[in-house]
Amino acid sequence: MEKKNKLFIKNSLLTMSRQFISIVVGVLLLTIIARVLGPENQGKYTLITLVPLMLQTFLNLGINSATIYFVSKKEVDVNTAFNTNVLTGLILSILSVGLGIIIIQFLLLFTTKLDGVDLNQLYYILIGLPFMFLMIFLQTIYQGLQDFKMFNSMLVIQQMSNLLLVTLFIVVFDFGLMGALTAFIFGYGISVACVLVSLFKKYKLEISFRYFSWAYFKKSLKYGMKTHISNVMTFLNYRTPLLVLGLFFSSGVVGIYSVAVNYGEKLSIFSQSISSVLLPRIASMSNESDKNFITSIICKNMLVFIAILSLLVFFLSDFIFKLLFGNDYPLYIDSVKVLNILLPGLAVLSIEKLLSNDLAARGKPEFNMYVAFVNVILNISLSLVMIPKYGVVGAAVATSITYIISFILKIIIFSRYTKQSIFSLLVINKNDLKLYRKLFRIFTNKLRVARAK
Repeated sequence: MEKKNKLFIKNSLLTMSRQFISIVVGVLLLTIIARVLGPENQGKYTLITLVPLMLQTFLNLGINSATIYFVSKKEVDVNTAFNTNVLTGLILSILSVGLGIIIIQFLLLFTTKLDGVDLNQLYYILIGLPFMFLMIFLQTIYQGLQDFKMFNSMLVIQQMSNLLLVTLFIVVFDFGLMGALTAFIFGYGISVACVLVSLFKKYKLEISFRYFSWAYFKKSLKYGMKTHISNVMTFLNYRTPLLVLGLFFSSGVVGIYSVAVNYGEKLSIFSQSISSVLLPRIASMSNESDKNFITSIICKNMLVFIAILSLLVFFLSDFIFKLLFGNDYPLYIDSVKVLNILLPGLAVLSIEKLLSNDLAARGKPEFNMYVAFVNVILNISLSLVMIPKYGVVGAAVATSITYIISFILKIIIFSRYTKQSIFSLLVINKNDLKLYRKLFRIFTNKLRVARAK
């Protein structure tokens, strides 16, 4: 057990270090797009890329979550999971492209442009869907195998390729919005190529229809649909304010809000990195007390870390935006206010993600689904009331309130299901302080040894 816990800590730290690189690259990417395109085109970029993201989210059927669950429990061999996911991903991507074309054709009955967005650009962005489906269906194989070195490497490659392509297309060649969209598509394409090469090389996989398993697909679908509905609701919860802002205001307003949200969501990457390790780890464990111990340790310590980080961001947000945007800072000054309003909600959202992954790993993803339904109804209601009157500030308030209520519901459900007290999940105790001292001693001893050498 101790060996497995050390491996869990090692994987978590490895993931966090890679995710830190991802944060840096992601911030650079967001800043370049925002500064070069400006709020108006930044808003258009957000709305256009939202289309394939929505189609992917609505039509992935939870196969990615099922892959992590069944591969980690060793209920399916890697070749079967790989080939079943590839074929399923290609079929679903074709269906999603067809649905996207139908939606765009429907929009063309009413207008040739949507708040300045050229609908031809919506057709163009659909090219990225096959790569997007394959990416999420294949990278989760690494999670199921608990090969977090490769899993995180693929995430960094995706971010880095997108950053380099954006720099090339919109900074060097000055292709503007179309350049940013092209970088979005090719960034996923390069990532899929890297994942395929890595899987073939390391796990000796091959593409063959004889490895496709109808039985595994049906089992994945049965489990996946529970998480799928929850993921769809969660996605709508995250993106509802953007859609409502796009309905009532210009693309520039959407751009201001999206910049704040995208920067703020980088905070949750730290808990997301732990969650990606937690899900297969919990799924592979049989002892309930061990599961409870790991999750409680992670939740309360992550809460302290995120709270401190959020406070730092709150007090330094104005300085950070001035540093990142320079002379363009006045264009995004409202994004600072929006980010500060979002911070409380984003902080507790980080902890909720940990609890959600734990519940999914215990085979209870339906609990996440119930909370997600409440969230969507609440967020839509608050957004429709507050956004028309208060704009981006109203969107931020609606979102933050929804995240906080969602966290309260999730912690209550989790506490009752696992029979752990809320206090033990959220509050640091004497045992945690002893753990801190132990880790500090280990760190100082290793530092002393390193200096002696």
